[in-house]
Amino acid sequence: MNSSDLGQRLTRRIGEATLLKSHRIVSTNAEANRPYFGKTIADIPAPAEPEGAAIVIVGGPSLHRKNRIRQILESGFKGDIIAADGSMGYCIRNGLTPHYVVTVDGHPTRMVRWFGDPDLEKRAPDDYFGRQDLDPDFWKDQVRTNRELIEMIDRHGPKMKAVIATSAHLTVTRRCIQAGMDLYWWNPLYDDYEQTGSVTKRLFESNGIPCMVTGGNVGTSAWIFAHSVLKRKHVALLGMDLGYAPGTPLRNTQYYYEICNLLGESRAGEAYIQIHNPHLGETWFTDPTYYWYRQVFLELSAQTDCQTYNCTEGGTLFAEHIPFIPLQKFLDGVGN
Repeated sequence: MNSSDLGQRLTRRIGEATLLKSHRIVSTNAEANRPYFGKTIADIPAPAEPEGAAIVIVGGPSLHRKNRIRQILESGFKGDIIAADGSMGYCIRNGLTPHYVVTVDGHPTRMVRWFGDPDLEKRAPDDYFGRQDLDPDFWKDQVRTNRELIEMIDRHGPKMKAVIATSAHLTVTRRCIQAGMDLYWWNPLYDDYEQTGSVTKRLFESNGIPCMVTGGNVGTSAWIFAHSVLKRKHVALLGMDLGYAPGTPLRNTQYYYEICNLLGESRAGEAYIQIHNPHLGETWFTDPTYYWYRQVFLELSAQTDCQTYNCTEGGTLFAEHIPFIPLQKFLDGVGN
């Protein structure tokens, strides 16, 4: 692994920065959502086949680069399909309706885009979607894309359960309800519950909603939901890159603007961390935020009693305890 010293130093600050950000949004978003609280993740029906398999689908670049949705459909996979909010539209557009959609980020305008934003044309311009490697053909005409998403999510919403964090922005909450989804609430576990002044403890005491670890991002949250709530013992990951493919322009990375604001454009490249993936024979790269997500995931996955399989066929997430295998191998094995 070839890691920049600067990138490593910045990574060590991510956890603290995430908690500080949480302080700002916890009370605001949770209180705004309070009128809509009802069922929680504790109310999700027990699986018909406990200890079975699940596939967690995240919206990383490998999802559209590899396009494995057809393999899932053709395999007759009977387990749970759990989509992060950013992969939901891609799944539906390719014929796969997830059973569950997980959402956690509290951004006031961006997250609702994954669900189709009825107010998009009133929003200020934002190149967040267009500049990233997120199924680029689909995002060329963002107004058309948004209209298609609204229609798709409205049509398939009643078939999906929204696993929605109390940190979600009210725009997402209302959009899920508008689309006919069943909402199941949870509190993100922001810090040590037993710690004095714990944000998590204060939140739980105010609403009584069960807490769940997030790993800092929606993909890890979806994986945790699969094994801690649905009790799945075999969980495959798809689209969980936690990094960028060789040759990706820095400007097309998710946190490029934040890095430029911190270091200046001339030094932005110093913050990125190179990771050689021996399973691919390729060197991918990642930013300090994704690298922190990666480290947290590796620590969490080593402590669980479920077997995780990375079927992304790309990215930076690999370890001895996580088989890095093609999706078809998972589908032919424990997936059946």
